[in-house]
Amino acid sequence: MQFVNLYLESEYTLLGSSIKLDELMSFATENSINTLAITDLDNMHGVIKFYQKCKKNNIKPIIGLHLSLESVYNYYNSILLYAKNNKGYQDLLKLSTIRKLNKSLYIKDILQYLNDLVVVIPSDEHELIKAYKEGSLEKLDEIVNVYKGIPDLYIGVDMQTVESRYAADGLISYFSNKNFKFVGINKTNYINKNDFEVYKILKCVSENIKNYNQTEKEQNLFYILPDKAKDLFRKYPELISNTLEISEKCNVSIEFGKYKMPIYDKSINTASFLKDLAYIGLKKRLTNNLIDVKEYQKYIDRLEYELSIIDKMGFNDYFLIVYDFIKYAKKEKILVGPGRGSAPSSLVSYSLGITELDPLKYNLLFERFLNPERISMPDIDTDFPDNERSKVIEYMGKRYGKMRVAHICTFGTYGPRLAVRDVARVLDLKSSYLDEILKQIDNADSMISVLNNNPIYRRMYDENDDIKYITDVVIKMENLPRNTSVHAAGIIMADSDLVNYTPLNEGIDGLYETQFEAGDLESLGLVKIDFLGLKNLTIIDKVIKQTNKNINIYKIPLNDKLTYEMLASGNTYGVFQLESSGMKNTLVKLKTSEFDDIVNALALYRPGPMEMIPSFINRKFGLEKINYLHNDLVDILKPTYGIIVYQEQILLIANKFAGYTLGEADVLRRAVSKKKMDVLESEREKFVKGAYNKGYDNKLANQIFDYILKFANYGFNKSHSVAYSLVSYQMAYLKTHFFKEFMAVMMSDKVGSLSLIKSYIIECNKKNIKVLPPSINHSSIEFVVDENDIYYSLLGINGLGEVIARSIILERNQNGLYTGYDDFIARTKNILNKKHVEGLICSGALDEFNIPRKAMMDSYDQSLQIANLGPMFKEHLSLHVFGDEEYTFEEISRLELQALGFNLKYDILRRYDSVKRKYKTIDISTIQSNNLYVNKTPYIIFIIKRIKEITTKNGDLMAFLSIYDSTGELECVIFPKLYNDENINLTIGMVYIGEVKIEKRNDNLQGIINKIKQI
Repeated sequence: MQFVNLYLESEYTLLGSSIKLDELMSFATENSINTLAITDLDNMHGVIKFYQKCKKNNIKPIIGLHLSLESVYNYYNSILLYAKNNKGYQDLLKLSTIRKLNKSLYIKDILQYLNDLVVVIPSDEHELIKAYKEGSLEKLDEIVNVYKGIPDLYIGVDMQTVESRYAADGLISYFSNKNFKFVGINKTNYINKNDFEVYKILKCVSENIKNYNQTEKEQNLFYILPDKAKDLFRKYPELISNTLEISEKCNVSIEFGKYKMPIYDKSINTASFLKDLAYIGLKKRLTNNLIDVKEYQKYIDRLEYELSIIDKMGFNDYFLIVYDFIKYAKKEKILVGPGRGSAPSSLVSYSLGITELDPLKYNLLFERFLNPERISMPDIDTDFPDNERSKVIEYMGKRYGKMRVAHICTFGTYGPRLAVRDVARVLDLKSSYLDEILKQIDNADSMISVLNNNPIYRRMYDENDDIKYITDVVIKMENLPRNTSVHAAGIIMADSDLVNYTPLNEGIDGLYETQFEAGDLESLGLVKIDFLGLKNLTIIDKVIKQTNKNINIYKIPLNDKLTYEMLASGNTYGVFQLESSGMKNTLVKLKTSEFDDIVNALALYRPGPMEMIPSFINRKFGLEKINYLHNDLVDILKPTYGIIVYQEQILLIANKFAGYTLGEADVLRRAVSKKKMDVLESEREKFVKGAYNKGYDNKLANQIFDYILKFANYGFNKSHSVAYSLVSYQMAYLKTHFFKEFMAVMMSDKVGSLSLIKSYIIECNKKNIKVLPPSINHSSIEFVVDENDIYYSLLGINGLGEVIARSIILERNQNGLYTGYDDFIARTKNILNKKHVEGLICSGALDEFNIPRKAMMDSYDQSLQIANLGPMFKEHLSLHVFGDEEYTFEEISRLELQALGFNLKYDILRRYDSVKRKYKTIDISTIQSNNLYVNKTPYIIFIIKRIKEITTKNGDLMAFLSIYDSTGELECVIFPKLYNDENINLTIGMVYIGEVKIEKRNDNLQGIINKIKQI
């Protein structure tokens, strides 16, 4: 007789089970288990994966739920529920949702959902059994009366403790007289007995404790195999047979792959409405374009073709929904990106205002986006400023209903570092041990790889019991879900209430959140739409607002000469996707002069195609001959100098040479990219045959097919490259024509990154734009443009923080500018403490009061006393006389460095400009911004920030130094011979000039000091 284990909590009972679904399937297969149940506590996160994995392994899945309930008697109370059919499955989805959305839930609240479910009372986890054990007949009768109406009810009996085995006879005897049925259960939270340690650690993490007092039952939550079950339940064969009975009752079939397309508006014919909107939109787009009748007909033909495909594939509503929220965003003055991915390939999208690129102008192919030969959802991902996207998502909830739009759940999972930290915290491991373990595992993907590839750690593991224990536990914890989170961009929609397809949870932005992950939802046919926050759109939006001009970023000229001069010079700090040293170098060598140069650069500057850049540049300027396999390739490859750069070119070649439809050609492209040899061989045969039918010989056809194979991995999605090149160009245009505003916004965005701030300040200096120290009366949270200057942000002052900075600004806005130091102290005494005021003084923010910084520091206590006099405050102001003593230049410089992290106004190194010129020194930021100085030995003028002296194996002294100048910091080493030279005296805070060899280690630059001299 087969025992079916009906009570199993998987890894998705977060921090309550160590049972990974993949390991469960392997275990079941190895032990010939043909039926599995899942009953996670209050959630159904893992149900779809569980169901699909069971089906794949020929195992019958039983979909269940462990539901916690309230008890009027304050008992711990829960029930096990199993779906008998698809209606029961939907009821489980609803019950899990109800549980998550209601803080208190009683059995009487859910009776209406139990008709298609098997209900099992899990022995000692239910109020009925608690009342029975207490002998409280009155309570018992009340509880029995509530449950007796449930159609398919069992009492679950376990044998996991001495007490439960002893009590089984009495329990069964008593409740048999009340007409209850019984079933054997064995709560399972880990597979093997030796996994108990992992379970215990997880419970400690869950409850934030260090010592877990496990119960006898918890030590027996491992999976029992049928033979063991027969032994445990030998006195009660009906308990085993009833597990099979319940299993046979449960037959759920979940449908996959059929789209549940959300509905735009039930009251209209969406096909004709979409067509009308598309024609109106296209007319607007083409109004100012000088195109002839023949060209115009191309647009009409393309639009008709796309609309027919969209209608045929059933995606009218999808396009209208995207059109709708894009329209809302634009109406609310929320900047929308030009498009991304393959969506810009659609003329319908362009006509509706979903994208901002004319696909015919850039020769973008609709089939790359939506392919009638391969039915799949259109994927229109949309970019918004990252500080505005939530508004659009909130709109979606209001427009389509809270039950039909939801955020998507994701899971934070255990990696080696996080697992080590959690285990170490539970075990109260010495910090020195923890630091060494973390140092050795670094950013490894798994502890197994660390053990196999790191001999130092393998030795630590073999020789230290604590490290061995932690490592063994961590290996089992890796990839377990630790917590839920919200998908970074996606929302999900459906044709009816989402709870019919997925259980829900509390969410954000006024929306619910699904319990299923994105992949599970999409496999069910639900529609995912990504609302992506793009920081660069935020920057564009802020720059435009700073200019106080009515700039339509999509109406700027794409042939601006000054913008291309800037790009061709490589001066692209802050420009989206064009900032890296390699990309700058590419733009310079391309002599970037037109929009296509940016498009090509973005497509080529990636691992793989990057190796073709030299050849591409040489061909552009006639330094390398272009050879085409056939003249019919010229039209397709001439724009990219005979090199396949774009996936669209593959589609055009297959269409031209082998007669593929563009849809079939996209299927070929996908097959090539996935390198499935069996598919490729059949595609080669098809390609060669098609080419022969078009009059090409077999040898040429094979050569061209091999050519496609060679370049297919390099091919980039042209529509995405064009779209993001437009964002890059827009930023470059704004930087060129509104430089001050652009730099102010860029510095505001990077306020926490001193190295970038310094590099931006250097750029400003080159344009004779001063970045002024923060000002208590002019600075804001962000960097502020003031005529030809930029005021430093108050947020850039160390220790101030956003809340305090905003409070200072609010007081200023409400009651006017601060008129003097005493006025400032009086008005901010409830906002700022002494340390805050000192930081403001040292940063230069109070310099406009025309009092020496030292005098302000010395007068703080007196000013505060005057401020605390209340009504008599103003009478004493005239009696407060400030001294005229000021700090030395060196002291002011040091204090400014502490306040801002670098020297903005009082840079001590400015005194040594003549030395810089003599030795042709290089700024540290220049060295760090590119790789030109690797293995070179430039001269640097610097100050020592830190000295760490060590002794070598030979007993010699050497040192590690942190050095800095006004632009950046660099870690350096000075070896024994030079360090022990008696003529060298290294002192923190002193200025030196040194010859420093620059090396690259693990993507970081460091210096070896070969010569050094104090100046």
